[in-house]
Amino acid sequence: MSRRKFIFVVMIGIAFVAIPFVFRAIDRNNSDKHIREFEVNDDETDEGEKNQGKASGGKKKSSKEIPDGAVGIIEIKSLDICYPIFEGADSTQLNMGIGHMENTAPLCEKGNAVLAGHNGSRRGVFFTNLSGIRIGAKVRVTNKKKVTHTYEVYETGVYGPYDETVYAASEEECLTLFTCAYSGSRRFVVRCRLINPVPEPTESPQENGQAEQE
Repeated sequence: MSRRKFIFVVMIGIAFVAIPFVFRAIDRNNSDKHIREFEVNDDETDEGEKNQGKASGGKKKSSKEIPDGAVGIIEIKSLDICYPIFEGADSTQLNMGIGHMENTAPLCEKGNAVLAGHNGSRRGVFFTNLSGIRIGAKVRVTNKKKVTHTYEVYETGVYGPYDETVYAASEEECLTLFTCAYSGSRRFVVRCRLINPVPEPTESPQENGQAEQE
C-alpha cells in the first residue's frame, strides 16, 4: 500500500470514529441552547423554594422562558441532569432531550406524567445515569406555564417493555421516568410523588388577640 493510500485509509477511519461524537456535540449544543433560554436565576429559585415550599410543597411560579419546541424542563441535581422536555417520544424528540409520553398527564398537573429518555445514546447522556438515582432524590419539572413542581423518588424497578403499569393513570399528581435497560429488552422505571404541601402555621384566636393588644 502506498503512503498516500495509507494516509487516506487512516483519515477515513478517524472520520468514521469521530462521526458519532460530532452528532452528539451538535445535539448537545442544541439541547444546551434550549436550556440556556430556559434558565432561571439560581438565587431566585432557592429563595422561592424557601418562601413558597412550605405552603405549596414544591409548587411555585418560575421566571423560566420555555424555548420554541420544548414543553418544559427536567432537573435532577443528584444526577447532574438538566434537559428540555419535548412532546412525544420519537427519535426526533429523544435525540434533543427528554420525551413526554403522549396520552399521559400534562406536566405539573393532576395525573401520571410519564417521561422517557435515551440510555447510552451517542446523542447525549440524557437518562443514561438514571439507574443510579436513589430513593428520596428530588426531581424538578417546569412546564410551559412557568410553574415548577418538585417530586420525590419513592420507588424504582425494572419492568418489561410492554408493561402498561408504567403509564397507569393516577388520581394524584405524580411523575414516572423510564429508560431502556438490559440492551433495550427491559425498562428501568422511576416513580415519583409530588412533595406533600406543608400547611403554614396559623395563629390561634388567643395569640391573635394578644398581638392586637400589644
